Amino acid sequence: MNTLPTNLGSPKLTRQASTHSPLSGDMLSGLSLEDAILHNAIKKTSNPLDKSFFLGVMAGVWVGFGGIAGLSVAGGIPVSVRNDWPFLPKLAIALFFPFALHLILMFGGELFTGNIMILGVGLLNRVISPRRVLLNLITVYLGNWSGCLLTAYFFGYKTEIFAHEPYTSYLQSFTISKIEGHGWGVLFLRAIPANTLVCMAVVLALAARDTAGKIMAAYFPVILFVVSSFEHCVANMFFISVGLMYGAPSTIARLWFNQSAAVLGNIVGGFLIIACSEHSMNHWQSLLPAVLGEGDFGKEEGTLAAHDVESTRRAQDFAGHQEADDGKEVMRQRLRERSGSLGSVRKDILPRRRTLT
Repeated sequence: MNTLPTNLGSPKLTRQASTHSPLSGDMLSGLSLEDAILHNAIKKTSNPLDKSFFLGVMAGVWVGFGGIAGLSVAGGIPVSVRNDWPFLPKLAIALFFPFALHLILMFGGELFTGNIMILGVGLLNRVISPRRVLLNLITVYLGNWSGCLLTAYFFGYKTEIFAHEPYTSYLQSFTISKIEGHGWGVLFLRAIPANTLVCMAVVLALAARDTAGKIMAAYFPVILFVVSSFEHCVANMFFISVGLMYGAPSTIARLWFNQSAAVLGNIVGGFLIIACSEHSMNHWQSLLPAVLGEGDFGKEEGTLAAHDVESTRRAQDFAGHQEADDGKEVMRQRLRERSGSLGSVRKDILPRRRTLT
């Protein structure tokens, strides 16, 4: 049985202690989760560029396999049914495409869009340099392209999987909807939530500590982005390429038109929304109290967010045992010590400043 550590009363939380805390037996959260992301960021930028490229190719191959599976199901739906129930092809792809992310996270590979978030957190915490971030992203992007093209050509096109109806007509119409059906601004806006959800899946998979948890955590956010028809630049590398190979009436220029919007929108979703939100939750610097002149409150860093919510939940798991009372008392003592210097009015809801080493 997990037990609560005896040093929870200290307001000083070190990264080493938070990483190995028994409180995170089921999942990582708060500073512990940030530690895991930072570890990945440092490791990714420390890899030689040829290895990063190879890992990018692997991820592109897994994306291609997921795309082939999704298209095989969606394209097999009769045309009349597709016209009457347009959500069915979306749902078919959404149910199978997420397995690409499972292969990347659990076997190996580097995904450009996921790296935007991971390296963004590392950049915000100043543990990696902007130069290394840029080199990694460019290398992985090219690797993803190579893997998607190889899979599209050898396993999607040369195998003639989609060479007959109703597969061909569906693949062509699906491709045209991505590169001819919308303006640049629409594609850009659709790309923002796409990578927001993909990066959320990556974060949740990192937080989960067992195989089943990682599979479930990475599955549902990807379903949301696919079934919503959002635009993901790496997924489009495969889908649009294989569609053009099967004769979709468009051009390579339109493919890059889609990519330009999707890449920029994915950067906004991965970095500005997920990476900056994760960093802000753990390193919040309030401006409002400084304006109002409320003492040292404006200097406080962190909130009673994920880490402490998870700690409380873990403490409650011991209900009915002696450890429950001891654990809850430790939590109460910790809150009292962290909030003691802030005054009696706000002492039950405000955390003490976390010092990270």
